[in-house]
Amino acid sequence: MPLRRAEFWQEMWNVLVLLTTTAAALTVPLRLVFDHVVFFAYVWFDIAVTVIFVLDILLRLRRAQRTGEGGSALWYAIDVAAAIPFDLLLPPSIISLARLLKLFRVWQTLNVWRQLDPGHWMRLRLVYFVYWFSLTVHWLALGWASLRGVSHDVAVNTTYVQSLYWCVTTLTTVGYGDITPITNAEMLYAILVEIFGIATYGYIIGNVANILVNLDPAKARFRDNMQKLGAFMNAKGITGRLRERMRDHYAYLWQKPGANDETMIMRGLPAGLRGEVSLFLKRDIIQNVPFLKGAREDLIRDIALQMRPMVAAPGEFVFHAGDTGHEMYFISRGRLEVVGPDGKTLLGVLSDGEIFGEMALLSGQRRIASVRATDYCDLYTLDKQTFDRITEGYPEFARHISELMEKRRQENY
Repeated sequence: MPLRRAEFWQEMWNVLVLLTTTAAALTVPLRLVFDHVVFFAYVWFDIAVTVIFVLDILLRLRRAQRTGEGGSALWYAIDVAAAIPFDLLLPPSIISLARLLKLFRVWQTLNVWRQLDPGHWMRLRLVYFVYWFSLTVHWLALGWASLRGVSHDVAVNTTYVQSLYWCVTTLTTVGYGDITPITNAEMLYAILVEIFGIATYGYIIGNVANILVNLDPAKARFRDNMQKLGAFMNAKGITGRLRERMRDHYAYLWQKPGANDETMIMRGLPAGLRGEVSLFLKRDIIQNVPFLKGAREDLIRDIALQMRPMVAAPGEFVFHAGDTGHEMYFISRGRLEVVGPDGKTLLGVLSDGEIFGEMALLSGQRRIASVRATDYCDLYTLDKQTFDRITEGYPEFARHISELMEKRRQENY
């Protein structure tokens, strides 16, 4: 479902803050190490960062006032410290790194995004790892450049690339030896970088490999289900066309995400939220039922809660002529044919949004025709026993059904 306009602009602002914070995390340490270089337009960049960070504080305060959810004082202290333009007020010093405190807000935002899209959390986890690792490598390279000393006679880009080269070769334990630590401080720093590289390597082996394996959990679940299905069919001796139909059914459920998850997901929701979600998914279909037009909202919600999803495969008969009717059907997606009692005469075609078998809820009479799926169809079913139990709580609607039944009987005689 698309975000509301206010939510959309809120997310766009979060993206702007993330990009601004990332730019500051890259440039502020760079400016601190190469303090002898006057970066073009750095003052204007620092002013822009300050303005965005201050606006972010004001917007958070306004949102907290509107929603009544006040944030932690610690978070606001972090925001204020990051918004102060120390580079504009003081000579370059380590206090300028206060800008980097805003990265805690970035971390908070990234966690929120991961929760909003749990279906892609594996991919997001990989992206987040690359993001934080890249920032860390940049900082380590600048730390090495600072320890080695920055020469005014060497171009900034040359010094930075050499430091980045040393950092990457040390982290990856390659270490060609063309750039080596000399002083005690450099040696200790190199040891720390090597330890960090080993830990990172272990993390990559232990976690990123797992991320890549489980990058598509639906596909992993499908493979597992197909293996279980194959073992079951082999054990029971199921072969031929029946075997193919069973495999095709599971393949369809995998190709259509969520086709077999609705019941499980709905079961895990609280009653009130489950009713709202059911009504959202099924309202348009229910409104096509003639005897439900104008029905009360709570009655529609109760009916939506009791509708059960089912899948009909191509060529499968939903019911046959002569069967006793106990259920009606709502077509969410697909195409079905109405066939005469002889199984050959085509009486009509049903498609998305239509209903059939509704007389089963009213009279329980036998089916006068057969209904056969021509492709994979997503349906909802509602049985007569459940329908009768629901209508007992709505006397006016029950009388409406009785009047409708009487009118149908008079028309038939």
